[in-house]
Amino acid sequence: MAEHALYIVFLFAFGACVGSFLNVVVWRLPRGESIVTPPSHCPKCGKTLKWYDNLPVIGWLKLRGKCRYCGQPISARYPIVEAVTGALFCGYYVAFFMLGAGPCPAPGADRGGWGAGSMDMSQHWPVYALCMALLSVLLASSLIDAELYVIPLELLWFIGAVGLLVHAIIDTPRTPGNLNISAVPAALAAGGATGLLISLGLLRAKVLKHSFADGGPLMEIDREAYAKELEAARREGKELDYEAPDYTPARVRAEIGREMLFLLPPLALAGMCAAMVVWVEPVARAWQDAVRSHHWLSGLLGSALGLLIGGFVVWLTRILGTLAFGREAMGMGDVHLMAAVGACLGAGAATVAFFLAPFFGLVLAVYLLATGTKRELPYGPYLSLATAFVMLFYCPIAAWLAPGMAGLRFVIGRLFGLDAGV
Repeated sequence: MAEHALYIVFLFAFGACVGSFLNVVVWRLPRGESIVTPPSHCPKCGKTLKWYDNLPVIGWLKLRGKCRYCGQPISARYPIVEAVTGALFCGYYVAFFMLGAGPCPAPGADRGGWGAGSMDMSQHWPVYALCMALLSVLLASSLIDAELYVIPLELLWFIGAVGLLVHAIIDTPRTPGNLNISAVPAALAAGGATGLLISLGLLRAKVLKHSFADGGPLMEIDREAYAKELEAARREGKELDYEAPDYTPARVRAEIGREMLFLLPPLALAGMCAAMVVWVEPVARAWQDAVRSHHWLSGLLGSALGLLIGGFVVWLTRILGTLAFGREAMGMGDVHLMAAVGACLGAGAATVAFFLAPFFGLVLAVYLLATGTKRELPYGPYLSLATAFVMLFYCPIAAWLAPGMAGLRFVIGRLFGLDAGV
């Protein structure tokens, strides 16, 4: 317990420092400012803060929530984010290494769920570090999305790349939370990733076109702001130097058709590669040997499959919802967010998190609909909350779903002649 106590104290302090950096990211990134320079300064008077003013939580309390130079109030969000981040680092340490919750144990490991606590900090800290990095990115993304209705894609690309790299380095069949996969899923991942690169190349070469290239339909909050700007300009006898894009339902559906074309190469190549593994015996043997003898390859492809499935589930919802209602159903930021989650936690965890997310937003959604204040919600925070939940409880959820998934795999195997070992 003494060793755990030392880790907990250290992790709270370290997590609070990470939270201090997240505050910088949340303020500067959406405003196009560097997160490195200039040093931390008061947003009101611009004075550079002393190093001891930047001490997480303590600095704000010492200053009594005011800038030492201009006396203007400093938002309480800063110490709250720092304290919450520190608490998350501590809480997930306790869950992973003391209570036995978190990443699914390796087959045969002596771990029976809550209370078993078989993960060893000295061995499995990279798994914990990846999860904390993902939580930190999700926290920053959620704060930005809640305020500005936009998710910074740079953060998601970064943590997605980290997830791919970490799983390629650490995954073995004995690693908790490993994403090592068998031959057919590996072929799906390799084909889908290749197709994605082809689509990106075609997009860059302008063979494929971006959907909503002029900014897309305005959200309700944007329409309200545009209407106020337009009214103010008319009162002053001026005209705005831009016009809000006019998207009819037919045009919205046409734009979403471009996204369907973008998805064709990944889907086609994923299906072709999987079919070759299923029906061409030499190819099947080669893939089986590759993923069984090279754990780094099966871990990398497992992470890539999570990225593809996590993004595709949201993207499919976006496409079907947009086609049905003639308006954007979900933002592309949500697609990138769940792709990053899939790269870190795997396809199964990302899918479960996506389907749990509505429950986290249900109470607020009912309130907003009842009061008639607004109908559109930033969905990133709820996807993030669901991911944080799944990070702890995916194992029992997967165990509960296992019989049904086993039956589904059996039916698919019989239909396509799939060997259980492939």
